Amino acid sequence: MLDIATDPSLTVDERLEKIIEQLRSLPDRGVAKALQFILTTDSAAAATYPANYLALLPDLLKEKCQAVEHIRKKKNLMIAAVNLIKEMPTDVIDRLITDYFENPSAEGMYSIIFEIATHFPSRLHKFAKRIEDKSILQAIRPGGPDTWVDEMVESYLRGADPAILKELSKFHTDKALEALLNLNSRIPDKDHEDFYMYIENSGVFPETRKASVHFKTYRGIVVQRDRSSHHMGGSFPFGVPKCPICEKTANHILTLNATELNFDLESGHNPSFFWFQCPHPAEFLFVHFKDDGIECLMDPMTDGDVGTDLIPGDLALLLVEHPNQFGRGLEAIPGFANHQVGGYPPWVRLERFPRCPLCQKGMRFLASIDSGITPLGYLAFEGILYGFWCDTCAVSATRCQND
Repeated sequence: MLDIATDPSLTVDERLEKIIEQLRSLPDRGVAKALQFILTTDSAAAATYPANYLALLPDLLKEKCQAVEHIRKKKNLMIAAVNLIKEMPTDVIDRLITDYFENPSAEGMYSIIFEIATHFPSRLHKFAKRIEDKSILQAIRPGGPDTWVDEMVESYLRGADPAILKELSKFHTDKALEALLNLNSRIPDKDHEDFYMYIENSGVFPETRKASVHFKTYRGIVVQRDRSSHHMGGSFPFGVPKCPICEKTANHILTLNATELNFDLESGHNPSFFWFQCPHPAEFLFVHFKDDGIECLMDPMTDGDVGTDLIPGDLALLLVEHPNQFGRGLEAIPGFANHQVGGYPPWVRLERFPRCPLCQKGMRFLASIDSGITPLGYLAFEGILYGFWCDTCAVSATRCQND
């Protein structure tokens, strides 16, 4: 493994891909070898590859905690733990927070505390006055205390700075949403369109006050088809959308099993999302589900062919409870396997939600699929795909953003 991790002829992505191929061919998916390598190497760069591989696998909490605790003691390996942070129990997170404040300039510690702020913002709320970094402070806004909301409202009333409205929209609490709604009459006309976007991303549609998101959030982990009923890639029983210009065929990105989600979905259809990547990108891909099949509402359909260039085979998405139920405080960076079902959309750039072409009402956010490596191959699209669903009309919408 070391020869691959240090091969100067390979890119970082190529090294990770080769190491994953090597490890997953072993009887235990290479878990023991990956862990042993982390426990014996003195190279932070080399340790990062097997640690990132472990982060892509479900379960294995004991092994992942062992790796992180070893890395904590070694200190110089700290950067290797970054992608394992989101799965750590809170006692490990609290020890890492203590490590940070004891030596915030230590190698790799900024990346660690940034990851903690992203996935465990509430663990840092009580330390806010000790944090000087603006990005970390923004990252811990979600779920923040009501006093922070009151302070921001007072600040807005003094100066009408529209940036404060955006910050309020990142709290994702009842208090912050109520504060935004109460400010409606104070918003200048020039800021209203952005203001409605902030309301929508806070959890309700501004025109109806109905929920724009599902308030339970899951992390998604890409696994083999038999591990989950939420299927990715592979065939689809009906034709799929295609590009009207170059006829590029869409891939079947994800079908969620509605009966296994604790969401209020009543249409009787399993929401499915599709995407093709070509030089003629669609803004949204709208698909209408009917008893006898599907129809694409804006683009033509194939007779049955399904694209295979974006999803590497018959896969599935295993759902586990997300450690952060209040969403992201900062914009997402694509390519790090941060898949999500439910919750608030992890936008690369904040946007308004799509409107259903059939009923013209706002469509609730349902899922996001990140690009990049999985234990079973690359998700080969660029950026993050976002899935929205109108349960009344059984219409899905897929949107792509990249950086």
